[in-house]
Amino acid sequence: MRLIEVILDDKNLNEAVKRVKSNKGVAGVDKMIVYEIDTYFQNNKERIKKGNIGKEI
Repeated sequence: MRLIEVILDDKNLNEAVKRVKSNKGVAGVDKMIVYEIDTYFQNNKERIKKGNIGKEI
């Protein structure tokens, strides 16, 4: 398995979202507040994965 596939694995992405939410910080460079991440990720997860799966790390 390539590194990008490990990074984009559903289990890993869900853990990343969980950690972002647990930080309860202010909006990052994308100006998204923590409470928006669930909806954003739910609506965009497949697009994010497809947009990055062909890239090499």
